[in-house]
Amino acid sequence: MTLATLAVRNAFLRNKTRAVLTVLGVVITAVAFLFLRTILTAWYASSEASAADRIVTRNAISITQSLPLSYSARIAQIPGVTRLTWSNWFGGIYKDRRNFFAQFAIDAASALEVFDIRFLQGSKADFLADRNACIVGKGLAEKFGWSVGDTVPLFSEIYPGDWKFRIAGIVEGSDDASIGNTMYFHWARLNEGLPERIKNSVGVFTMKVANANESPRVIREIDALFANSDAETHTETEKAFRLQFVSGSSAILTALQVVSGVILVIMALILGNTLAMGLRERTGEVGVMRAIGFLPRHVRALAFAEGAMLGALGGVLGCFVARPVLHAVGRFAASIGFLSNVSYTLTTALATALVAAIIGATSSALPAVQAARMEIVSALRRQE
Repeated sequence: MTLATLAVRNAFLRNKTRAVLTVLGVVITAVAFLFLRTILTAWYASSEASAADRIVTRNAISITQSLPLSYSARIAQIPGVTRLTWSNWFGGIYKDRRNFFAQFAIDAASALEVFDIRFLQGSKADFLADRNACIVGKGLAEKFGWSVGDTVPLFSEIYPGDWKFRIAGIVEGSDDASIGNTMYFHWARLNEGLPERIKNSVGVFTMKVANANESPRVIREIDALFANSDAETHTETEKAFRLQFVSGSSAILTALQVVSGVILVIMALILGNTLAMGLRERTGEVGVMRAIGFLPRHVRALAFAEGAMLGALGGVLGCFVARPVLHAVGRFAASIGFLSNVSYTLTTALATALVAAIIGATSSALPAVQAARMEIVSALRRQE
């Protein structure tokens, strides 16, 4: 008999019902924690996928206000800017309002390079040659069963009209998973159908800079260039630009952060209560161990090991249970256009199991110290 085998026996075999219920409680809290952390990770995934060498210029008043296309030539002349493109949010509806997904009108030739869009099916040449063509992300093609050559009709409340686009390619992004759930078509096609008062206006300009370290200087020069104009600009890194949309849900994100922390506290209370009960029942046994030569550190090590094993087992089982749950949530979220990056990652699962083991060991600290400090005579007197 070793301390390790004794810890296994005490944790799982002495009171099997209590052990099963404790592990089940840890499994449930681990699933809830993993679910919340995965949702939070997916929420921030778009901003984290931003390129360090890309910056975005929008209207200083609001993202809903446009900028003149003529700004592009002046921005391109700023030292450090290597490539420039522009785009407009379209906000179209495909057949039903529930079929929500992002659509952008882009300057095709430049956007393909700036955003590093890769063709999986179809061809770049076909897309560039036809103003009525579009490209769709791999995720959208799988969701709606689209193939190259299909026609996608859209209705837009922002840009009324008869909008139909032929799919010229199915694409993905090299560094941005959101491209897989987005549709792109020619900005020129959108512009030619606009009223004269809003022709040649764009939503945002996106630029690549030669050196990411020069981004702050380039940002200052762009905004200074259009200061005091009729349409002043606000320029920022692509990550900061995308975080604006996340910050709009800051209350929800804060609530999720708090709840995930509460879940860890609940896990600690479950394990701490179980370990305290177990050690209290074995008071006499602890006295015998001390009497035959076991030191206080041995008693503490035994309690820590029990907590860690219960926590680790519950955490590992929770990760296995969470996998199909998160897979189903991810598919549902993508289907309604809510989040496109809900995925179960090995790193998150390992971190969850490790956190559960650490909480288990930490929760045993108080009962372990109390048991180790107990006087031998007092412990033996309580032996049944």
